[in-house]
Amino acid sequence: MTKIVEEKLNLLPETPGVYIMKDVEGNIIYVGKSINLKSRVSQYFHHSDHPPKTRAMVKNVADFEIINVNTEIEALILECNLIKKYRPRYNVSLKDDKMYPYVKITNENYPRLCITRRPIDDGSKYFGPYTNVGAMQQSLKLIRKIFPLRTCKNFHKRPCLEFHIKRCTAPCTNNVDIEKYLEMVESVELFLDGQTHELEKKLSEKMNAAAENLDFENAAHFRDLIVSVKKLSEMQIILNANSEIEENFNVNYMNDVYDLQSRLNLNTLPRRMECFDISHIQGAETVASMVVFQDGKPEKSSYRRFKLQTTEGKPDDFLSMQEVVLRRYEKLENLPDLVVIDGGIGQLNSALKIIRPLSDVPVIGLAKQFELVFIENLNVPIKLPLDSSALKLLQRIRDEAHRFAINYHRKLRRKRNLQSILNSIEQIGEIRRKNLQIHFKTIENIKKATIEELIKVPTMNKIAAQNVFNFFKTIDDI
Repeated sequence: MTKIVEEKLNLLPETPGVYIMKDVEGNIIYVGKSINLKSRVSQYFHHSDHPPKTRAMVKNVADFEIINVNTEIEALILECNLIKKYRPRYNVSLKDDKMYPYVKITNENYPRLCITRRPIDDGSKYFGPYTNVGAMQQSLKLIRKIFPLRTCKNFHKRPCLEFHIKRCTAPCTNNVDIEKYLEMVESVELFLDGQTHELEKKLSEKMNAAAENLDFENAAHFRDLIVSVKKLSEMQIILNANSEIEENFNVNYMNDVYDLQSRLNLNTLPRRMECFDISHIQGAETVASMVVFQDGKPEKSSYRRFKLQTTEGKPDDFLSMQEVVLRRYEKLENLPDLVVIDGGIGQLNSALKIIRPLSDVPVIGLAKQFELVFIENLNVPIKLPLDSSALKLLQRIRDEAHRFAINYHRKLRRKRNLQSILNSIEQIGEIRRKNLQIHFKTIENIKKATIEELIKVPTMNKIAAQNVFNFFKTIDDI
């Protein structure tokens, strides 16, 4: 660490902003953003557990500058603009050379419309970069419907599927006049360049000219194009608005993650968090849930639920917690940055007995009564401010784990009750009971079913269906 870096670290503010890393020659080698400049920039020089590429970058930092902004949204926009302007060496390498995509119109006789992440000086026209890939792809999909330019690299001897679904005019088979094709290219360029009013004006002139020449077919064609362009422009506005809203939400979520790291003094940003909760009724059918938050948001595809065995018939939340964390972490796959246990010091210590021999992943407990955070090897729990982003994030993941566990417990209880009721109906054995459960899901659905609907269930016959129908008809409340 150079002396100038050391001096500047002591003067860093705890505000949002962008930091610009420079080498000994003053070249910008990395640009980053943070909601807390002091916390984020200091981490580069005060921690050694960085990936190799980050360590290489830090080794080359001789100086840095910061730019303060009011919000992290502003920091995000400024960071993006600075990266595009200076193309710092380590912004490319640390992101595995992934850059924001551009829309490319190739420099060919019949130009292609495609996407690229690496604009080069090849005579093609580039539009972008686009920070929201989804919005860009939806826009391109609509553009291709209106202006069906070719997308394939090679010319074919016969029209391909794109031509038959009207997403290409098949210039490879001389199916379209070159002048008309280049007119479409010009229209797409105007649209991508944001000159939609100019595009509509040109199309209107062509429509009027065709009408004056009594070429009503072409006039109708240009009229339809104008309508389509207006709709596409409106759609673009909606997509951009949704993109901005989504970006705001994503940044807000990351604010919570940064705040949690700062308040708990975590070495690693807790981008991936896993939270466990135990649910039972007097020890019966004890279940557990694990929910996952990625960058402050639920990642529901990674949720897991567990039907526990070690405490069957006898409630013991500590043993239950040990069983569930063992089943989750014994294979050491895709470890999180932070484990959250729903409970106090007892639950936390129970989990640590299993986790510590396997991994050094940070583990905390969140006790609901006073919302206290229990930390390993810390005798006094932390009480986070009730209005802090960090506490709100922990509450969200804890409440989500509780909801997921309760729902699973209720599902098992409903299944057990349904089995018990169906077992008492004549001619309803195990196979028919399972089929009824699969088909109707709930007792209420079976109660409402007609004889005709019951007969349609596999393995059911008229007598069995009549028995089920009569059984529920004679019971007022189940």
